[in-house]
Amino acid sequence: MKYLSDGGLILPKRLRTSRVMPRGLREHFTCQFTFGSDEGQTMKLDSHSELCVAFVTLSKLDVVDLENQVPFKWVRPNGKPATHYFDFRAVMADGRRRAIMVKSEYRRQQATVQDELVQIAAQVTPDFADEVVVMTERDVDPVELFNAEIMHEMRRPDPEADAAARRVVSELVASVQIQDLVEAIGLGARGFRAVVRLIRSHELELVMKMRIAHAAYVRRRIQK
Repeated sequence: MKYLSDGGLILPKRLRTSRVMPRGLREHFTCQFTFGSDEGQTMKLDSHSELCVAFVTLSKLDVVDLENQVPFKWVRPNGKPATHYFDFRAVMADGRRRAIMVKSEYRRQQATVQDELVQIAAQVTPDFADEVVVMTERDVDPVELFNAEIMHEMRRPDPEADAAARRVVSELVASVQIQDLVEAIGLGARGFRAVVRLIRSHELELVMKMRIAHAAYVRRRIQK
């Protein structure tokens, strides 16, 4: 949601899909989470793997948008038409689109499931997506997931802390430990959260792949 200067707020827009998502099931994971610019959209998911894939995908520098439950018309081997709902379609910064199927590793290994996924992917044309990938829980890097989750958790802006963090970061000429940035910002935990938001916005980047923590080293993102 977006907070207004007068104390009001704008609720996020709920993404509409033609697929009916399950809800209220005791033994089935379902959730809804908010994302996007100014927390402007909500997305419904029906597996924990989908949630993890969404977090990690949205944290990528080259991903600018994420659609979910995208319908795709295909034809079964018997000639009958069918609709497959891709769990996600990621829109990349260069304009490419990546259709993502999320399955449990157990289901992905089943021959019938593999055959169907191959048949669907073979019928995807460039007007729908430029590539198709299948992801399971084994494809989610635990470090990337941890960082994606902490960036999502600390996403809400703190204008004073964020401005202070940017002033400190603007003077960086080399890598620095996050703890040193926090001390320079001078706002305690608020400063740490501000640093996390700068990593989330890709103004800062981790020097090496590791969990975001006070001991981690960061630098101003190298423009490529």
